[in-house]
Parts: sequence; C-alpha cells; structure tokens
Amino acid sequence: MDILNEATKEVLFGGVAGLAAGYISKKAGNQLVGILLGGGFVAFRAAVYDGQYLATWSPLAKDDASFPHHLKRKARKEAYTLSKRVEDFASENLLILGGFTGFYLLGQSAAL
Repeated sequence: MDILNEATKEVLFGGVAGLAAGYISKKAGNQLVGILLGGGFVAFRAAVYDGQYLATWSPLAKDDASFPHHLKRKARKEAYTLSKRVEDFASENLLILGGFTGFYLLGQSAAL
C-alpha cells in the first residue's frame, strides 16, 4: 500500500506542475512558454536528484532532505558515469515526468 501511495503522490506532483505549465502556455498562446516551464521542471527534478537542492517541502519520499540521503546522492554522483546517472534519473523520475507530460497535454487541450 505504501508503494501505491508514493506512486500516486509522484503522478500528482508531476501532474499539478504539468497542468499549470500547460494552462499557462495555452493562455500565453506560445509553445515556447511551455517548453521553458517543462525544461525548468526537469531541471528542478535533476537538481533534487543530484542533491544540489534539498526540497524539504516535497511530499515525495525520494526527496528526503536528511543527511544519509544527501550522502547517498553525493556517492551516486561520484560513482556513476554520466550515462548511468541519466538512466537512473529517468527511471527514478518516470512517474513524475510522465504525470507532468500527461497533465501538460491535458492543460493544453482544456478549455478552462
């Protein structure tokens, strides 16, 4: 049940950001706004993944800002090659980025 709750939080976390980005880019009438917001969200997730930003407010378990998790991020950064880190980042953030993409498209098509 814990895994299901965490997966739901991840999809909703990405979904809220995607819906907001899609809606804002639709209202602005420019896809460049959506690209910038999407790129910013991916950069934010990458910063959390690398430990450059500690998201203490995040509801996600993987964003734990504790010292042991920080050491784990630092060790991963030093031990993994760039391609392995990109692969690990993609697999670890699949639900979040998938939720972002799906709800972004929903925000683009919604007539709110």
